[in-house]
Amino acid sequence: MKVSFKNLLLALLFTAVILLAGCSSVPKPIGEMAGAKAQIETAVTNEAGEFAAVELDRAKSKLRRAERAVVEKEYLTAKLLADEARSDARLATAKASSARAKQSAQEMKDTVQSMEREIERVQKR
Repeated sequence: MKVSFKNLLLALLFTAVILLAGCSSVPKPIGEMAGAKAQIETAVTNEAGEFAAVELDRAKSKLRRAERAVVEKEYLTAKLLADEARSDARLATAKASSARAKQSAQEMKDTVQSMEREIERVQKR
């Protein structure tokens, strides 16, 4: 069975058309973009800028890259970046919450120690 150059060329052209059609079927990642923006806002509200600045900056950077990818109609890239931005923002939120909890615990511990010292001082009188 001999394959002609013409048939090979047609097969390659058909394959290219199928691949291009598959690439264009990725929908615009509207939900992913909105989710990433909302999670970043949550992180900012939870003081991630103070307690998890690296993770928050990483999330914002990935969201900006995702926005550029949407403009360039690179929807798969935009979706992946938006998902990563959302994950980074979640991490920033969690780190900020953890840091605030540790800070509160330390403040309570300091208050208890201060009260104990005051009680000792009063009892020595």
